[in-house]
Amino acid sequence: MNIGIIETGAYAIALASILEENLNSKNLNITMWTINEDEYQELSLKHTNSRYLDYELNKNIKFTMDLNRLVLENDTLILAIPAKFVHSTFETININMEDKKVLIATKGIEPITNELISDYLKLFYNINNITCISGPSFAHDIIKKQPIGLTIASQDKNNLNYFKNLFKTSYIIFDETDDIIGCSLCGVIKNIMAIFSGILEGMQINSSTKAKFMVDASKEIMEIIKKLNGKEETFYGLSGLGDLIVTCLSEHSRNRKAGKLIGQGKTIEETKKEVGMTIESIDNILVAHE
Repeated sequence: MNIGIIETGAYAIALASILEENLNSKNLNITMWTINEDEYQELSLKHTNSRYLDYELNKNIKFTMDLNRLVLENDTLILAIPAKFVHSTFETININMEDKKVLIATKGIEPITNELISDYLKLFYNINNITCISGPSFAHDIIKKQPIGLTIASQDKNNLNYFKNLFKTSYIIFDETDDIIGCSLCGVIKNIMAIFSGILEGMQINSSTKAKFMVDASKEIMEIIKKLNGKEETFYGLSGLGDLIVTCLSEHSRNRKAGKLIGQGKTIEETKKEVGMTIESIDNILVAHE
C-alpha cells in the first residue's frame, strides 16, 4: 500500500508516527513531501524535522521534493498542509487525481475560493474519494502514543473503513460520521474561538466570563453547521466539543497562545513572529467571515 503525505510539519509527522505502527503488518510504503530544501535535507539524513517536533521517524519512510512524483506513485494521499497553501500547492500538480483516496487533515477554508477543502478538491480536481480526520490531538501528544480520540468523516463507508483500518492502533479511538461538512467546520471555527479564548486570558478576564464565552461559542458553531447543511450532532463529538475544549483551554494550543499575546497588547505581526508557526485562526478569520 503506497501512501503519500503532503507536508512534513508537526501534524504530518504525527500522522506518520501512527502509520509507523502498521508499516510491516500492512506492508505500507510511506513517502512525505516538503517544499523546503532545509527540511528535506534534515529529514533525509536524520529522519527528523527539529523545527517542529523532537521525533525521529522510522528509517523506512522516504522523502521527496517532487510533488508530481509523489502523487503519481501513491494511490493514497494525506493532505496536512495549512489551508492557505492548498491552492498554490495543488495548482502545481499535473497528474490526474480522480481515483486517489485522499485524507484531509488540514483545518481551514481555501481562501481564494472560500470553499471547504473537501469541496475545493471535488470542484477543481474531481476527487471524490475524500475522508476527513479531526479531533483534540496535538502533534506532541500523538507521538507519545497515549490514548487519543479522533473523528473520521466520509460519505463513503468504504473510504471511512479504509482509513480507519490504516490508522488502527491500540491508543486511538475513532468517532465515525458521514458529515464531512460538520467535521470540517468544527475544525475551522474552533481555531477562531481559541484565539478569542486566548485574548480573554491575555486580558486576565475572570473564569465566569470565559465560561460564558465557551457556551456562546458552542451555540454559534452549531448554528453555523446547521446553516451550511452539516449535522448539529457532529459538534458533540471529538471534532467539535472535544477539539474546542482542548484548543481553547490548553497552554499547548498555538491559537490560544496567539490570542493571549494579542490580549496582552501584541500586534498581529509581533504575535506571528513570537509563535513562530502557522496560526490557523488568524488565517481563517476573514475567510470564515466571507
